[in-house]
Amino acid sequence: MINLSYEDIIGRIIAEKRVSQEEIELKIKEKINKFTDLITKEGAAHIVANEYGVKLVKEFEKKDIKINKLIPGYNNVDVTGKVVKLYGIREFNKENRQGKVANFLIGDESGITRVVLWDTNHIKLIEDGSITEGKNLKLKNCYVKENNGYNEVHVGNRGEISFEVDRDVIVNNIVAKVTKKINELKSGDNVEVYGHVVQAFEPRSYRACSECNKKVIDKCLEHENATVKDVPILNIYLDDGSANIRVVAFRENADEILKNCGTFNESLGKFLAISGRVVKNEMFERIELIANNVREGDYKDALQVLNS
Repeated sequence: MINLSYEDIIGRIIAEKRVSQEEIELKIKEKINKFTDLITKEGAAHIVANEYGVKLVKEFEKKDIKINKLIPGYNNVDVTGKVVKLYGIREFNKENRQGKVANFLIGDESGITRVVLWDTNHIKLIEDGSITEGKNLKLKNCYVKENNGYNEVHVGNRGEISFEVDRDVIVNNIVAKVTKKINELKSGDNVEVYGHVVQAFEPRSYRACSECNKKVIDKCLEHENATVKDVPILNIYLDDGSANIRVVAFRENADEILKNCGTFNESLGKFLAISGRVVKNEMFERIELIANNVREGDYKDALQVLNS
């Protein structure tokens, strides 16, 4: 998560706050359990360090960073890339506050990441067609957050979107994912899999903090001024003939599955290509795929992989 080892992070906390290693490791274990193992111990240590007020990440000043070098906690960064996929614009009305949020994927030579827009002036660039798939962009004064194990670039009201890019950005899709058969998957893989939907569960949602994306009941204890949003979640089983795996899709990816499948009741038998991160569900002793991108599957491409 950051360029510090697990031991280094613990050492920094002990040095600055004079607390015991046992206390720190107990808090880290609690975080890992809270996130159901959807976070590394280094990531959990990073969160605990922030709760202690230990700053592990320095802010950047106008530095253009490659996507694969982005780290949660970075602020005031610039990112140049090409729009890979546009998602729909969502409207929200929470606690007497109305607004919109938009998401899209952006890529460069090093990988692909999600971009989140909150400012209405930025969202208008999607609404009026200025931001389209294949467009080169420079995002300025952004901040980086982690959501469900993935980095996100957030462009707030202090951020800027520029179309003045002096080159055509080449997107390296190979870096973003490796295609595998389901029976070859292991925890920690970032992969793309093909398969048919063989089981689907009713879509549901949970309430989460708009700032940190943590699940909440009434409000976030860490961000009292943040709004509470409903996050859609969809679970399906995907089968490629070698094995099947449970896929967990949040937000736009849940919507994308339903869009490709027509309706929830029509989802069985649909052929999809889903990329994401493989995690271990300790409670059920199985691996699961947390979806990061969903598209309609191509049989020709899939056969090349499955028959290799």
